[in-house]
Amino acid sequence: MRRFIFLAAMLPTVGLADQFVMEAPVTHVTMHPTGATVERRVPFAIPQGRHRLILRGADPGVPLDELRFSVEGAVLETLSARSENLPPRDTGESPAVAAARDEVTRIDRAIRDLQDKRAEHLLGVAAAEAKLGFLAGLGERDGIAGQDVISLREISTMVAEETLAAKAAALQAQQAARALNDPLKDLTEELARAQQALAALVPDVADPVELTLTVTAGAASEGMVTVSYLTPDAMWQPGYEARLSRGDTPRLTLARVAWVAQDSGETWRDVALQLSTVDPAARSTPSEVVSQRLRIVERPEPKALQRADFAGAAQAPRVEAPVVFEEAASIGAALDGISVTYDYAPPVTLAPGTDAVRIPLGEIALEPQIFARAAPRFDETAFVTARFVNDMGEILLPSERMHLYLDGQFTGLGRMPLIAAGEETELSFGPIEGLRLKSILRDRNEGDRGVLSKSSERTETREFEIMNLTGTDWQVRLRDRVPYSEQEDLSIDWSATPKPGITDADGMRGVLEWRFPLPAGAEQTLRLETRLNWPEGYILR
Repeated sequence: MRRFIFLAAMLPTVGLADQFVMEAPVTHVTMHPTGATVERRVPFAIPQGRHRLILRGADPGVPLDELRFSVEGAVLETLSARSENLPPRDTGESPAVAAARDEVTRIDRAIRDLQDKRAEHLLGVAAAEAKLGFLAGLGERDGIAGQDVISLREISTMVAEETLAAKAAALQAQQAARALNDPLKDLTEELARAQQALAALVPDVADPVELTLTVTAGAASEGMVTVSYLTPDAMWQPGYEARLSRGDTPRLTLARVAWVAQDSGETWRDVALQLSTVDPAARSTPSEVVSQRLRIVERPEPKALQRADFAGAAQAPRVEAPVVFEEAASIGAALDGISVTYDYAPPVTLAPGTDAVRIPLGEIALEPQIFARAAPRFDETAFVTARFVNDMGEILLPSERMHLYLDGQFTGLGRMPLIAAGEETELSFGPIEGLRLKSILRDRNEGDRGVLSKSSERTETREFEIMNLTGTDWQVRLRDRVPYSEQEDLSIDWSATPKPGITDADGMRGVLEWRFPLPAGAEQTLRLETRLNWPEGYILR
């Protein structure tokens, strides 16, 4: 045994020069649509040699294998995590936290003092009630009936006086006890507020983790340890305030905001905040394309009808078509290569479990075209609409939170679509009750019996009326539609009076748009006729 001890002592070793204990609060956060990347950046200064850097305050809910480490200024060798039997920590409370904690202690002590006084008064009530009970039972004691008249008079007088005094003492004690109820209630409410204020100041980390990094420095060095990880308990959403101003110089202002929230169990205090549209939980690899084999088989002969075939409901024999295997078509939209990041300069404090925090992201000034959008086939009023080009050189993110203002007045809530840089789009700011719309079906052949029509022709005549009952002149853009066909045998003709200025508006086939001014008090009528023809023996769907 001694030989092995001697050999072990002769092996070369590198002793640990020192260990450095450092707090590791959250310093940087990148919020994603779902989740957040949390960073703890801890600066250090170490002499030459091999050392242990002990980081205190890491998130206990993140496994060690999900943490990402980087060390600048030294070489990282090993690392470990410890969450139990940790040495005591010097909290180093700030003056605000110490004052809040002292306030909680003061109110709690005042409550206990009042409770003691109230209990003392209630003891007086109990003593007086005990005395009253004793006096009430004197008349039933042995020997009282044998007393002479003078003695009985003295006893009765004493009982009356003592009973009166006991009742007065009980009443006084009860009044004193009741007088403390309201101060106790007020102090209890004050204590709850003080405890809430203290909880808002103290980080919510019940069981911190201690991370130990073994590092080596070839010379005295200053560096930085960065620990980062993903937490699912966070999110951010974009929001907007859209303000449209009419007048001689129309103006559209989009105030961008972000709604940020987290519930990680720890207060992120004065962190550098970054907002990103990158979703780390999304797919990171494309779909795999595999080979496809097609084959055909011989068409089977129709089976002769048997008597048994008529046992159930009568059915015509089915002729099998050649078997062709194909993949199902995928319908949807994808946005590739779009990523936006916002850096918010001021430090931000986010407490867990609270409502979302509103963070401003700046304003965008746009030059809109303002008009009244009308769709009389579906609506009874026209809508204030602003059409603009996103000339900011960046995309505008979609949002379901958009507050709409028209000439300084709040008009409602809307949604913002995804608008690419250079794209033209429209935003609506509410109805114009004085621009009334009507859609009148003047004539329609037998095709109006339902969705299916067995005739080989269908005609329809429809009129649209728009009346300006406001005191303002409006530029109107009215839209309607005519059907279109991709079959040569289905012929579709249409005519309109007046003719629309735009056909296939915004690339939508059969969508027509008329543009015209409508002065205050004026009205306009448009007429649209359609004719459909198809061969006999077919039905229109």
